[in-house]
Amino acid sequence: MTWKNLIQEQKSLTISIVSFLLMLSIVVIIGFVGGRHIIGYLQGQLVEHGISHNEEVIAGMRPLLESSLQDGVEPLAVVESFQRFIEHVEPFDVRLFLVDRGEGKVIADSEAPKQLPYAVQRLVKTPVRTFDGNPVASTAQWHGTVWRETGKDSIELLTLHDLQMPSTAGQQWALGVSSNLSGLLLLMDELHLHLDVVLLVTYGLIGLFGFLVLRWVGRRYESSLEQQVEERTRQLEKAHEELLDQARLATIGQTATVLAHEMRNPLASIKFALSGLSSSDNLAEREQLRMGLVLGEVDRLEGMLDETLDYVRPVVRDEHPVILDKLLDKVLRLEQPLLEQQHLRVHRIRCSNCPAIELDSSKMQQVLLNLLKNAREASPVDGEIQLAVDRRGDSLVLTIRNQGEPLSKEVQEHAFEFFFTTKARGTGLGLGLVKRVIEEHGGRVELSSGTDGVTTAMLILPLNPKQSAA
Repeated sequence: MTWKNLIQEQKSLTISIVSFLLMLSIVVIIGFVGGRHIIGYLQGQLVEHGISHNEEVIAGMRPLLESSLQDGVEPLAVVESFQRFIEHVEPFDVRLFLVDRGEGKVIADSEAPKQLPYAVQRLVKTPVRTFDGNPVASTAQWHGTVWRETGKDSIELLTLHDLQMPSTAGQQWALGVSSNLSGLLLLMDELHLHLDVVLLVTYGLIGLFGFLVLRWVGRRYESSLEQQVEERTRQLEKAHEELLDQARLATIGQTATVLAHEMRNPLASIKFALSGLSSSDNLAEREQLRMGLVLGEVDRLEGMLDETLDYVRPVVRDEHPVILDKLLDKVLRLEQPLLEQQHLRVHRIRCSNCPAIELDSSKMQQVLLNLLKNAREASPVDGEIQLAVDRRGDSLVLTIRNQGEPLSKEVQEHAFEFFFTTKARGTGLGLGLVKRVIEEHGGRVELSSGTDGVTTAMLILPLNPKQSAA
């Protein structure tokens, strides 16, 4: 199994947590390494400062001793005077001492005045080393600054410089300074501990913040990808539906062409012949009734043929804009006899500020006729149909509302699909024609039905169809 497959099999949260732990580990390691580097640098600076301090002390004391010796003062008197002076330097955290290199003894010491003189080896009880790590072979002959360990994590710096002695003295003295860095190094260790804790907490918080930010960015990115996938899926589904619609439309068009060519003339001949027979006085009442039924079926076939032909004809907008309320008035006049037959009341709400819009008045009249017909057929006797035209922003909205049996969810979802019908003798083209015509005008149609039996059909048409199409 490859790493790629292993990662793909994990959940996003697991990957995020593992990434956070890896990032936190890297940050903590870098933090500890960086902290040790900082402490090491500070310790180095501390040692350099100690060396510089020792050199400054020697530079201040050396001229006093050399001038006394050059002036002919007895060496013993110089040593006694120097010893009295250095006994008061202890508060300054330094140790001053004077070494007689010829004798290999310490002849003045600010910390051990009662033991003088004593061998140099007693001054440095542990091995001393130079700063390159090499041990000092002779403790009485070193020059410059060396160091020694006086305990665990305790370091003492010792600096020794020869004095310029008179040629008649016959002696060689060296002035030394010792400074103990134990307290400062202990402080550095405590600082190191606190610094590690602070860095650990800080880097942990940084890592947590980074994890949360990455998690948030990742979720936003995942959400964006999901939205893109959903949008592409909707586009594909819409394109698929459009292809199906086009295929159905092409099939209907071919069928309608064949029907128009093969059926219209025979139907006209049958209707003409039956009309002549039905007007004859020689037919009995029962035969007259049957003749009327046959003529009704012929009319129904012609209506289906006309409806099919209307369905495949393209939308062609009129040269002049049309006021939707006026077109609705015309449709109501056509339906008025049937509305009165069912004793249906029509409640109109007109739109006084609605402008005329560009549309195919013939197609739109057929749309309104289909919707009003469906509302009439679904309404109970003595019911009411509400018709309202309103302007909402850049659109005109026509609402047709009727009472009756509530529509099922399935009917609401599939009502505008081709060949879908709940009527025993329906073609399933009426509402399909409504949807196609409205969409070709740049609008949309919605159908809803409540549990109270009120069904609402809503047509939304753009005032500027060109802008809507763009």
